[in-house]
Amino acid sequence: MRQIYSYIAGLASIGVATACQAGQYYQGYAYSAADNRLLYRESHWLYSENGVEHRLVLYTCANGEPFVRKRVDTAPGAATPDVDLFDGRVGYREGVRTREGRREVFAQADARAPERRAALPLPPPPNAVIDAGFDAFVRDHWDTLSQAGLAPVPFLVPSELRYVDFSARKLRDERADGGDIRWFRLSLASWYGFALPHIDVAYDKQTHELREYSGLSNIRDGDGENLSVTIRFPPPERRTGVTEADVERAAEMPLTGRCMFQ
Repeated sequence: MRQIYSYIAGLASIGVATACQAGQYYQGYAYSAADNRLLYRESHWLYSENGVEHRLVLYTCANGEPFVRKRVDTAPGAATPDVDLFDGRVGYREGVRTREGRREVFAQADARAPERRAALPLPPPPNAVIDAGFDAFVRDHWDTLSQAGLAPVPFLVPSELRYVDFSARKLRDERADGGDIRWFRLSLASWYGFALPHIDVAYDKQTHELREYSGLSNIRDGDGENLSVTIRFPPPERRTGVTEADVERAAEMPLTGRCMFQ
């Protein structure tokens, strides 16, 4: 179950509305839930090609060295995109791909392990979500989530090679950094979900941008355990005007980081 919740941490790689042609950029800071120590950063580049939105995410250690790269392609659907995440420390890879009209989920434990894969249903289940597609899901269901909540929400977990049913509901409203934010909670939709960890996410009530994430991360420590983190996305660090050269530099940066939390 810990692996399931760690993959939902992929939703921390979301948070901006539809990407414009010029491109957008924002950054998140992941702190240890135990001692508020900065563990890593997430840098996000959003851009579009031929009308299709893309996202490139670079995870860097606290010292700035990159160690994980993720690519997101919304051509299959805004809430159910193709995803490719690669961890350069051990060669871990997971995601979803589309080939000749068919879709499959895949996962590879490390560079020496065989790839595991499974076919995905087409069309996807109602209210299905894949990784950063949670952003589009929240925008499309804002009112429902803010009132009665929604269940089930089939969330794809690559390590399980399947969708897992979650529930999503409003938790509370509050003021933060001079703005109004709304917290939502995700938890397993099964009867025993109350006994498992939950994930809380905060969105700006006006822009629906992600402001904070609290729960298990999809990043592991040196023992293979998922980090428990709080990730904050400061609004002042968001900017537009990202160029193709900016994206190319991030895409080509070597994954050399090993990070202190190993």
